[in-house]
Amino acid sequence: MKIFYAVIFILLSLKCFAQNDASRFNLSGKTNLKDGEKIILQYYGSKDSTFVKDGSFKFSGYLNEPSLASLKYRRTNIFDGPESVRVFLEPNDLHITVLSEQFFKAKLVGSQTQSDWDRVRLKDEADEIWDKIDFLNKEIKEKGSSDSLKASLSLKYAERSRLFKVAEKNSLAFIRNNPNSYLSPYLLSSLSRSLPKDSVQFYYRSFSGPVLNSAWGRFIYKELDHEETSKIGQPAPGFSAKLANGKTISLAEFKSKKYVLLDFWGTWCVHCRALSPDMIKMYKKYESKGLEIVSIATDYDRKLWQKAIVDDRTGLWKHILLMDASKSAKGDNLAVQYNVPAYPTFILIDKEGKVAGRYGGEGNDFHVNLKNKLAEIFE
Repeated sequence: MKIFYAVIFILLSLKCFAQNDASRFNLSGKTNLKDGEKIILQYYGSKDSTFVKDGSFKFSGYLNEPSLASLKYRRTNIFDGPESVRVFLEPNDLHITVLSEQFFKAKLVGSQTQSDWDRVRLKDEADEIWDKIDFLNKEIKEKGSSDSLKASLSLKYAERSRLFKVAEKNSLAFIRNNPNSYLSPYLLSSLSRSLPKDSVQFYYRSFSGPVLNSAWGRFIYKELDHEETSKIGQPAPGFSAKLANGKTISLAEFKSKKYVLLDFWGTWCVHCRALSPDMIKMYKKYESKGLEIVSIATDYDRKLWQKAIVDDRTGLWKHILLMDASKSAKGDNLAVQYNVPAYPTFILIDKEGKVAGRYGGEGNDFHVNLKNKLAEIFE
């Protein structure tokens, strides 16, 4: 199942609900991490931390609906990885077990939403496949890339792809049969790019009142609304923001002067950063002909962000953080206004200030469609 990181960042940054209107959750954890290790829990704008003691840790807080949270240790921007995992918290007594370098395999007990999510996405089967992929990669690193090992690895990746397709079918079936579940709008958000708009609207309208008014329900409402306003040919939403060097820019200053390529990315996004060499070549080729790039990162850690810019040598063009950019009158950030479903996403804006193209991912959309569009404009 494709994970839409734009959605995740938006929802993890929402403001908390008043405690008077919420219910308490108590999360107790077991771990093999050393005493004194810091663990961070982030959910809907709340960020809490605690330290491991005697192989245990605890969190408590208030929720008025099942809420997607990020649990991690150390400085990582990856949501599901060796040092981080996403879980659905509920107002309840919750228990989780997390192991060093295997946070993504964590087991949360006490949350029905989490149980449903694990079942829909076939988590146990997926974890087993990842274990085998990791094992084969280590074997190749230690023993060399034999034909046998390469074939086995290829089969496991194919098996993972098939599992994703089954999980997508499971998601659609769950949405159809569970209009009262807070998991349904989350699953719908992850499928929204692969479904016709009228299908998304149909499932959205089937949700119960509380689910429609949930954080994920409200996100889908905004996504449907901004899908129209961010289409090719529409005026690009304006904004101003502080650059990495401290100076302030606005989209309006480029109007009638340059084409602007908005690059939505994150330091945690492997595919985004793998495109850096190609983007450098692209910028050097077209910058003098009227192309400007503005990279918009979802990060919250300025030091990690600035280090990535230096490491990837992308400081040639302009960089801003999503959290530093101005919002719409309704309070929507740029990822919402431009209807960014995943990272990387590129939005090309012409000299009239209109959306001239939308390109997602690191595949043909970038390497063929975007490059062809720029060649058409500048060559």
